[in-house]
Amino acid sequence: MKNKGHNMDSPDQDFLKNYKPLHVPHKYDAAASVKDNVVYALAQLEYATAPEVAKKLSEFDSKISLDTHQQNAEEVLTGLFNKGLIKGDDEPERQYNLSKILVQNSGKADPLF
Repeated sequence: MKNKGHNMDSPDQDFLKNYKPLHVPHKYDAAASVKDNVVYALAQLEYATAPEVAKKLSEFDSKISLDTHQQNAEEVLTGLFNKGLIKGDDEPERQYNLSKILVQNSGKADPLF
């Protein structure tokens, strides 16, 4: 009998993939996903606009143009913000922060209530 609970294409799986808590990498890794590196840069800055995150990214990886970093930062931050995974204040130059992440990978879960 097949276990229905582990169908990778179920809507639940997609939801979890899209809305699981953000993982904050502990270092910049050129081989990592753009999203991970943008999140890492934002974590280093705590509060930052997309251009500030792009500037931080270019400190980590100067082989990539600032324009590209800027585009990546805008895209990733806007996407995460729209999913409610990071916080941000009002535009035009929105300042983002990771305050939704209360504990950085401590391994213990806080009670929900």
